[in-house]
Amino acid sequence: MTEKTGPGDFVRIEFTGKRAADGSVFDTTDAAKAKEAGIFNERYKYGPSLVVVGKGMVVKGLDDALAGMPLGEARKVEIPPEKAFGQRNASLVRVIPLAEFRKRDLEPKQGMVIELDDRPALVRSVTSGRVMVDMNHSLAGEKVVYEVKVTEKVDGAEGKLKALLDENGLSGATVKMKGSEPVLGFSHKAGEEAKHLVAKAAFLRSVKELMPELGKVRFEEEFILAEEKKKE
Repeated sequence: MTEKTGPGDFVRIEFTGKRAADGSVFDTTDAAKAKEAGIFNERYKYGPSLVVVGKGMVVKGLDDALAGMPLGEARKVEIPPEKAFGQRNASLVRVIPLAEFRKRDLEPKQGMVIELDDRPALVRSVTSGRVMVDMNHSLAGEKVVYEVKVTEKVDGAEGKLKALLDENGLSGATVKMKGSEPVLGFSHKAGEEAKHLVAKAAFLRSVKELMPELGKVRFEEEFILAEEKKKE
């Protein structure tokens, strides 16, 4: 009998998201498909993506579809706007005087994406000293289709912690269980402390939210102060 996923399961999925209207790809875990669609991002880590079922890490319609999905089975899921990126909200389309942008040394142009009220906004038009901006998600109001496959289920505290470490850029860490207490080992070069602290804070937030059964985790760290000299 094929194992199925359930709420709270840590799984890795492959997916490709498309607009239902024209079939254009807007997101994918497949690097080749991303290049073909013209959306390839060098900073994105392609390959199966970690998702905890039912935790809102993907759009609701896809999250709902993952619950009870057999491992290894590929499915196509059609998702209405209200369970994808929401309906369009007219109140999120605003007209702002051009002078307000120039005060910030910003020259808006049609099609530009800017930061407004801590969220991305698309410049729809610039006319007669006024700028129309749209803070709706670019896919708001659209039905979308996901082609999805659950490739792996991650079991056990050690496996889940390793998966979360990898997701937060800490894949070089080791995980050992001492009874029910996880001990995480880190080794990094001096000068990388700030970057490491940011990644570690994000990891701890993930553990607190996604693995609440753990009372605590322990860190063991070493800093490499100088490179070892190579022997002649």
